[in-house]
Amino acid sequence: MAVVDGGGAIRGTRDSVLSCYTGMLALLFLRAGRGRQATPLIEWILRFQPVAFGDRTYHRPQAHWDDYLAHRYGGCMARSTCLLGLIPTIQALVEARRSLAVDTSAQETAFRDLLTERRLIFGRGGQIMPLGGRTKADPDGTRWLAPAFPLNYVVDMVALAHVAREVGLPWDAMPEAANLIRSWGLPEGGWPMLGTRQIEYAYRPDPVARHRRSEIITRRVEALGLPLSSA
Repeated sequence: MAVVDGGGAIRGTRDSVLSCYTGMLALLFLRAGRGRQATPLIEWILRFQPVAFGDRTYHRPQAHWDDYLAHRYGGCMARSTCLLGLIPTIQALVEARRSLAVDTSAQETAFRDLLTERRLIFGRGGQIMPLGGRTKADPDGTRWLAPAFPLNYVVDMVALAHVAREVGLPWDAMPEAANLIRSWGLPEGGWPMLGTRQIEYAYRPDPVARHRRSEIITRRVEALGLPLSSA
């Protein structure tokens, strides 16, 4: 992992710069209080990151990075911008707005509008977006929704709801997501760990267990400020 011309590159080359890794690296630096190291990454996001959904463009960036992002790595910057790239880049911009006084209003508004149209989790056909890909065991590609820790570039429902709330999306604009998170709650209180990511040498504080409270998942959900009921 390296910073190349301001972007986060997984192989240290210009043609391996990806939006998701740019956002994750920027967020890591900002949360560690290393604003100087985060600045070129934030500038890359502001300059190159589009926000689009099919025929609708919510935010057109100042410049074009490279054509390979339209088709490689799942199409980070295809006609519909990959949410796995948008989520960390927008989260990094939110953090930069707070800690570096960067104007990110255009990007945050565009992302909020996109999530409003998608009701947070749905694609054009009305099905939940298969952000983690489809497999034989998961033909609908919805396993990514389950709350997990630690995460890699594949987010979970709690992480997506968190950035949605950060950009001002109200709960009544994402009722399906809110109800899904509520449905995972345990009768005695708290939320369980329901998913994992394939991360080598990862520290896993809690096991995947439907009926066991996970402190880290519970803290993440409670930070959302989710109303206890839909009423």
